[in-house]
Amino acid sequence: MKILYFLIFLSSCASLTNSNLQRRTVEDYYISTGVEKYFLADLPSWANFDQAGSCFRAKTIRYFDIDALMKSYRLTYNMAIQVQAAFNEELSEFKKIDKTHSPNLKEEELLFYKVTEKISSKILFFDPPSFSRVNLIWFDEILGDPLKLGKLQKLLNSSDMESGVPVLVSFCLTKEEIEQQYPTLHSKMITAELFSVFDGKGEKKPGFRIDLDQFFLSNQNLYFYSQKNTVPTEDIHGTYKVLNY
Repeated sequence: MKILYFLIFLSSCASLTNSNLQRRTVEDYYISTGVEKYFLADLPSWANFDQAGSCFRAKTIRYFDIDALMKSYRLTYNMAIQVQAAFNEELSEFKKIDKTHSPNLKEEELLFYKVTEKISSKILFFDPPSFSRVNLIWFDEILGDPLKLGKLQKLLNSSDMESGVPVLVSFCLTKEEIEQQYPTLHSKMITAELFSVFDGKGEKKPGFRIDLDQFFLSNQNLYFYSQKNTVPTEDIHGTYKVLNY
């Protein structure tokens, strides 16, 4: 009998180790619930470039399969994009806790379920203003140019902005990057986390884009301000009027 107990003990110890006699990690036992199907492959750093903004994205963004997310959770395009953006915001906060630790699948799944609950509770990454006029402002064109930044600050403080809510639009920067690099700019933002290779119908298209009509109501008047008197319409879809400042 003692020999039998001894053999059982040895067997149980062996199950705690892998073939290299190393103790197994929690991940070895973790069975995914399948949320990884919503994650698109990470872009390599050299490809994380936006043609419209003429800039590289310094932060890696986890892009989602918006079509799959819409179908699985019966979400609108707006809400599915909000999940993607909120996930990246939570992921950034997670990485701040331990910069040497990359989140494993279990931790990413927990973040995913956390943000889906937030979005379902209407805690949105970007809460669109309800005003009848919305003044969208292309932010990327001022990057690295103090003179253009000065013009933007004047615009934000001008009477033109009193007629509608200003919203900064950036292909290249995340919300956190703008808040850190430009702490004096207090405005709502549509940032890189809200762009996708999927359009408002959930169809995959070449290049990153956003469909403004999916975020704003049809009775809202959208005006897009640019110092170049033009905006990249292939990336920003919707009904709006371009104004120069």
